[in-house]
Amino acid sequence: MSYGERTIDQFLSDIASADVTPAGGSATAVVGATGAALCEMVCIHTVAKADHADVAATLADSRDELRATRATLLDLADRDGEAVDALLAASDEDMAAATRRATGVPLAIAEACRTVLDHAVVVTELGTTNAVPDAATGAFLARSALQAAVFTVRYNVRGMDDPSFVAKMEERAADVESDSDAAFEQVLANAGAER
Repeated sequence: MSYGERTIDQFLSDIASADVTPAGGSATAVVGATGAALCEMVCIHTVAKADHADVAATLADSRDELRATRATLLDLADRDGEAVDALLAASDEDMAAATRRATGVPLAIAEACRTVLDHAVVVTELGTTNAVPDAATGAFLARSALQAAVFTVRYNVRGMDDPSFVAKMEERAADVESDSDAAFEQVLANAGAER
């Protein structure tokens, strides 16, 4: 059963168990998916309002992309669990490949969370006023998930004997982080939030 098919209580109980997976990466992906769902909800509420007809098409597009990103993040939750299991089972000769996989999945989680933040900018700008705090909350969740995923990437590349791979991962992680900072600041500005 995929993590996305479990109840919230089952998923949390699985994390808080003696099993190694699900762990940080899977939890991060689910938090990012929750952020996407909140932004998606604001799109749905806004599109339904007649007085927001001028932004309905834009928000319908964001809704669809947020829904797809939410599904991607839930899939990445499963893939992270598989990557961690593979890493723990890897022989010495398979360790480098397993570590690359265990680094690539959290980077994909971070990139998906950046997509959520990009849409959160649009949703907090165009969404119905009463629901904008929900989209901002979604942005907070997506940003936290992104930061945790980037941390995991940086942690996993420490000590890797592949300078080219390490440099590529660190560059991509830095780009994702920088892009997300700008998007998050815009979300806060759109929501009228103080830093």
